[in-house]
This record gives sequence, C-alpha cells and structure tokens, in this order.
Amino acid sequence: MGRRRCGAGRAIAAAFAASLLAACASAPGAPAVAPLEPLARRPVFPPDDADQAARDAARASLAGDVEAANAARARLDAIDAARKKSGETPTGLAPFAQDATNAALPSAREVREATRTLAKRRDLDPALRARLDEELADDPLELAQDRINEAHLIAFGTTFNAFVEPMGRSMTNPMAAVPGLVRSVIGLALKQHLDDELSLQERQALAHWKRFVAMHPDAPETPALREKIDAYQDDWLETQRERQLRSARKQLDDRQAGGAYLAATRALHVAPEDPEALRLRAEAERQLVAARAARTLSLEAAPTTGADDDRARALALEMLRRDGDPGGTAKRILDAPPRGAADDAREQALRDVARYALATSQGEAGQETEMWEALAALADEGPERSAMSRHAASLIAGGDTNPYRAFQASRTQDTARSVGWLLFGNLSQGARDVDLPRPVEWLLEVPTTLEVATGFPNRLIRYPWLDDPREGRAAAAYARRYLARNPQGERANEVRDWLADYEESRGNFAGALEIASEGGAAPASLATLREQAAEQLLGAAQEEKRRDARQSFLRHVAADYPDTDAGRRAGTLARTQALEASPQRIRISRGYLQENRVVAGSDALGIRPELIDDAPGNGELHPDGVVLAGGNVLEFRYLAASGDEDDPPVVKRQRVSPERMARIVSTLEETARRNALMDNEAVFVADADRDRFFEQARLGLLDEPDLRATAESSYAFRSMREQYGLVRGRESILPVDLVLQGSFPSLGLGAFPRVRLPKKTQDAFLYQ
Repeated sequence: MGRRRCGAGRAIAAAFAASLLAACASAPGAPAVAPLEPLARRPVFPPDDADQAARDAARASLAGDVEAANAARARLDAIDAARKKSGETPTGLAPFAQDATNAALPSAREVREATRTLAKRRDLDPALRARLDEELADDPLELAQDRINEAHLIAFGTTFNAFVEPMGRSMTNPMAAVPGLVRSVIGLALKQHLDDELSLQERQALAHWKRFVAMHPDAPETPALREKIDAYQDDWLETQRERQLRSARKQLDDRQAGGAYLAATRALHVAPEDPEALRLRAEAERQLVAARAARTLSLEAAPTTGADDDRARALALEMLRRDGDPGGTAKRILDAPPRGAADDAREQALRDVARYALATSQGEAGQETEMWEALAALADEGPERSAMSRHAASLIAGGDTNPYRAFQASRTQDTARSVGWLLFGNLSQGARDVDLPRPVEWLLEVPTTLEVATGFPNRLIRYPWLDDPREGRAAAAYARRYLARNPQGERANEVRDWLADYEESRGNFAGALEIASEGGAAPASLATLREQAAEQLLGAAQEEKRRDARQSFLRHVAADYPDTDAGRRAGTLARTQALEASPQRIRISRGYLQENRVVAGSDALGIRPELIDDAPGNGELHPDGVVLAGGNVLEFRYLAASGDEDDPPVVKRQRVSPERMARIVSTLEETARRNALMDNEAVFVADADRDRFFEQARLGLLDEPDLRATAESSYAFRSMREQYGLVRGRESILPVDLVLQGSFPSLGLGAFPRVRLPKKTQDAFLYQ
C-alpha cells in the first residue's frame, strides 16, 4: 500500500514538473539555444558553359571589344533558350551581359539606343529594369520636354483653378461668386506681373538643352535646339534684369543704398545701358555720397583756441578716472553762477556736458528714473539749442543703451500686431507688396475687405489660442540684456518676472528656473520648475545621437538635479548606457528581417526562423531586432518575459566570425540598394559612418573597433510597414483632385475640381 502511494506521489510530481516546464517553454524571453544557425557553406561547382560565357562577356566588355562581347552574350542567349526548351531554369545572365556590352559602345547616343532596346526584354531582373529606367529617364531631350509640359500644365492649371474654385465655393451662396471671381482675376494679373519672364521649369529645360548640345554637337536635333536656346536665353537675361531692378527699388525704399547700388550694377551687367538700371544706380550713388559726407562731418572737431577752461578739464578728468565722481563735478558746475565769459556758446556747451555727465552718473548709481528723465529733457531741447541733445537722444533710442525702453516697445509691437490681425486680418500689415505704386496696391486690396469683415467672428474665436512664434522673441532678448546690465535695477523684478513667465510658456523650463532662482521665487514654485527643467533636459539628452554627448547630458542632469525624479532616472540611464556602450549601433529591426528573408537567411545573418515567426512562446525577437554593436559582435534583443513589446528588451550579445559578419553587411547593403531601386519610397539614406563600418567588415578589419563616439552610426534598417504604417499613401492617377471645402466665417460649402499641379523636381533649387 505504501509503495502504491509513493508511486502515485511520484507520478503527480512528474506531471506537475512537466506542466511547469511546458509553461516555462511557452513564456517569452531569450531562447536556451543559440540564436544563429551554423554558417552555410556554399558548395564549389566547376564552371559550366554559362559561367565561361559570362566570364568572356565581362572580359570583352572591360577590354572594349564589342564584337567579342556580343558573341559571348549570344552564347548566353542560346544557353538560356536550350534550358527553357528542356524545362530548366534559365541563368538570367544574358540581360546583364547585354548591359555590360552596351557600356562598351563608342558614343553616348549608341549606348542610350542600346539601353532602350534592352529595356524591352521581358526577362529582366526587377532591379536591372529599375536601373535601366533611371538611365533612360536621364535623357536631356526627354527631361527638357517633361519640364516644358509641366510649365504648360502649371499655366493652365493655375488659371483653371483660379476660376473654378470661387464658383465651386459659392454653391450655398451664389452672391459670393462675383467677388470671388474678381479676386481671382486680380490674383492672376498680379501673378503675371510678378512672375519671371522664364519660369522655373523652362529654366530647367534650357539647362537640359544646353547639356544635349554640348554632348552631341553634331546630332540632327542640334540646329533646332540652338534656336530655342537663343530665345530662352534672352528671356532668362530679362528675368535676371527684372529681379535685380526689383531688388534695387525695394532696397532704395528701405534706405539701403549700398544694396541698391549693387543690385543696379548687376542689372547693368545683364542689360548694359538700361535706362532704369542707370537711374536707380545714380540715385543709390547720390545717397551713398550724402551718407559718407554726413559721416565725415560728424567726425570732425573744431580746434580750440586759447587756454582751456579749468572746469571742463576737471570734468573730463573725473569722467576718465575709474574712481572719479563726474556727478559731483557736474553739480558744482551747474550750481555755480555762469561766468561772464564773452563766449556764451562755449559756456552753454559746458553746462550741457555737465548735465549729460550728471545724468549718466545717476544711472551708474542705480537712479534709472532720474537718469532717463534728465536725458529726455536734454534730448527735447534739440540739436539747435543743446550740443548734447543728439547724444542724449541716441542713448534713449538705442536698444543696447536703453534695453528697458526697447523691451516695452517690443511688447507694445507684439500686442499691436495681434490686435491688428484680430481687427484687420491679412490687411493688418498693409497691402501686399506687388512692385506697384502704393495707391495701386491698396486699390487692388479692395475686393478683400468683404472677406476681412466677414472673417472677424472667426478671428475672434481663434484669438485666445493664437500662437505667433515671433511674439515675445525681441522682448525676451531686450529683457535679458537689461538684466545683464542692471541685475539690481529698478525694473529688474518686473522684467525678471515677465521673462520667467515667457520662458515657462514656451516650454523652456530650464531657462525659467535660472531666471526665477535669481529673483528669489517661492520654494514651491522653484521645486516645480526644477522637476520640469529636469524632465526637459532628460528628454534632450535622450534625443542626442552622439554617445559621448548623450552621456555628458545625462551626467549633467543627474548631478544638477539629484532631488528630482528625472535626475534619478538620468543617473540610472547614464550607468546603463555606460555598461552597454558599443562602438556601433546599426540596428536591423525584426520587421526588416521579416520583409527581407534573404538578410535573415543562412547566406547572411543565419538567424533561427522561430525568432521572427511572431510566436512569443519560442523566444521571439523584440521589434528592435538585431544590433551590429561594433567589431564582430551582434546584439540580439528579445521580448521581455512579460511578452509586452513596450517593455525594455532582454539583450544578449554574441561574437560571430569575420566571414559571417562580412556576409551580413554585404547582403544587407545589397538588399537595401536593390529595394531602393525597385521602390522609390524605400530610401537608402547616406551614412558615412555606416558605410565605413561596412567596408571594414567586408575586408575583415573589425578586430580593433573604432571606439570614438564620432565614428558611431545609429542607422536603422526598418521595414516599409514600420516607416509608413499598414497602408502607404498613393497619389491618384487622375489629373485632378475633387475638393469638398467649407468656410467657417461664411458658413458656406463648396465642391469643385482642382487640377493637380506637378511637384518640383529634387534639383529645382539649383534653378531658383
């Protein structure tokens, strides 16, 4: 009986242990086995006829022997035809051999024609087809024609949209169609007035035509292209002339005579003897001469005659001495009765200098109000009555010398800008500058007054949440300047409180804490600001790409804010990252491995399939995937025991052979470049540090990792789903967009078609 009970107990224990093991096996986490499969050894086959033909094609192409290359390519075609006939898989080498043969042709025209013929084959590799399409799309004549077509489409589409849009918006309010059409007509007229003589797309076409003529001077298309080039070149010179004249007029209006002179001179280089350019340059030269004369006059000083006044000498010495008292000397001069000198002008000038010196000494003593009142009284007398009036007015008006006044003026300007927008909308800054006489510009804005009036309720609702990035910037700069000059000044507390509130409102809690600490804010307020500042600095540290700068940031936060939660987390992160630091951080995400099985397969990474099968029970990789951690070290990131992808991953490192690392980086780079060829959205971004590491890995030179932080790459290979989501947006094949639009101010509803205008090409900035 006892034995029977004992056996039953052992059975129960065994069953419990088995269930426990099963539960452990189904839990996420790092697997017990190695994550990598043995490195696949590729068998060595003796070269067959196809290999020898490919060798001959490559050798003949490199030697420039087109006849021999064509013969080798014909042999490959024959081999593929025989394989198809016998049901075998073709080699696929013939198109590549033909592409190499085409490169050996003597002229670019022949290469392009041969490439166009090759692109018609149906057995092309997708990556090869994409590259051939790119080469064919680089034809200067086709590019030029595309840009001309785009210019025509923009001209038509702009006009079409300008008339259709106001008509479509007036579905619920037909009376609004008339002013809308008037605004469209005015807008088109202004656009025609402001547009360049040669549009951006036409300038691009001109450049492509010039390139074709330079490459093929004897081509049959060249004579006709030369005529087009001459006509377009004249328009381009006219465009440059108009741009420079417009700039010269604008700078003359802004009293920038030097810039106006330079712009007018440039216009004369394009259009010599142009009357308008000559007139503008003459006017700019006249203003420059007058400004130089005034500057020279202000630097002159009349020589003194006779003995110097002892009072003036004493005042000058007191003002120059570091420990002098110019205020006391100035008071004695002003309190004493005027001397009965024959030169009353010199006596008055001395008393004005004494008043100026007394005012500045009051400012140095902290009596700001008295100083500015005295300087204002001196400035109000005018240069005719007082020799120091101009100097006093300069001190009052200067932002460097009177930052508090500039601070107040900037705040007033910000308020005026906001209130002006509330009352007058787009007209708050005046009529648009369209290079016409100012009365005409205001006349053209008349149709917009109705929209400004009806939009007032909408602006009134939006006003409390209006966020103008310009607001407060100038005032904050002058506030800091005032505090730097007068940290204990009469207005210091007022300016400091405003500046702290401003910095806090824009999320700069570190700056707000610094300012509030200087002003002796309440401890509770300072504690809150310390928490917010620490969080702000911690976030900035985590966004830093360079390892050394990130560590420095984290240590700074931990050392300066040890009593905050963010400071303690910064210390933990600094220690963790110091332990986990590696020379490289090139990441291959799990999604990328799933999308590109060739990278995960035995010819490259060789990772076990169960690690990327979306089954957490067998040791699934974390979405972070695998990291190339420098040298020949791979860092595997597994799901945490909780199975939650948001939890920090379990990190395991493994050193691999140089051969495996070379295969990994070679396959990874080849796959990324192939994907970029076949899909425009699969961008393979340039990264010099990544490319250097890949080159060293291919050469087997990773035994001594580059430990410099500046050599670390944080490039991430991510899947298309990770980059663009579940569904990638695609542009419609229709040439128009159907727009449904509502207007809150007028409570209107409209629907209309809009011609989709072509986007600028990536090189458009070169032709601006």
